[in-house]
Amino acid sequence: MVFVELEPDEFPEVLALYRSSRLRFPLISAVIQRQQRGQVLVDRESNSQSALVINNFGFMYLIGAEVNPKFDDVLVELLSAANRIKPSYLLWYSPPPAWQGKLDAAGARRRERIRLEFQGSSAGYLNDPVTCPAGFEMRRLDTELIPKTKKFGIDLDSRFWSSAQDLIENGLSFCIIKDDEIVSICYAAAISDGLAEIDVATDEAYRRQGLANLVSRQFIRECLMRGITPTWDCFAYNTSSLRLAERLGFSELVHYPFYSFNIPLEIS
Repeated sequence: MVFVELEPDEFPEVLALYRSSRLRFPLISAVIQRQQRGQVLVDRESNSQSALVINNFGFMYLIGAEVNPKFDDVLVELLSAANRIKPSYLLWYSPPPAWQGKLDAAGARRRERIRLEFQGSSAGYLNDPVTCPAGFEMRRLDTELIPKTKKFGIDLDSRFWSSAQDLIENGLSFCIIKDDEIVSICYAAAISDGLAEIDVATDEAYRRQGLANLVSRQFIRECLMRGITPTWDCFAYNTSSLRLAERLGFSELVHYPFYSFNIPLEIS
């Protein structure tokens, strides 16, 4: 089998295959459209009926044919040898059923995630101004504020975006400030194919004050002004995230398996 790693300028070759997938993930689309760094490996023998997309920080997605034995055999070798895949820790979005069995047998960690879909008709707050409590200030993230996000352990300017300039020019982020410190932030881990991947974080000392709701509202309003659809994914056990999403106008679309594991992984 001819299993080829594409050059970055070839990544868009698999865009139509990706768009035909049951689920779409901005972090995957961002690699295909060369907005974030990663790898794309394809099956050349069957006119690229299957492709593996891997973000440089580990998120991966198998697109195309769910059953492709020759492709699967090569993928087993790749995951077992770990000599062509850049990240050493992988997070696999919704593997096909046959692969779920292989990963379970190999001891990979399985969790369930939920994709929620934004329902603008149920977001009654969209026409209301976002007002912070006294002593708090809403601000768009800028280069001066980026270092203040480090306390959340998210490294926005190097993990999801290639630099601070890339984040400011191509990303979307809002934060709430108190006493010159960020206490809550809503940012896009990726914006691609008309979708924005929402992440929210709040300083533990300021939780349960409605700040995540406020900063997320501001983020969503800006998305809609730009013609971008916000997307929300979270683990099924994260009830606080689910409740917040529902208050913001999201409803459950689909549950899917999410596997995480180190490579090399012994797969039979």
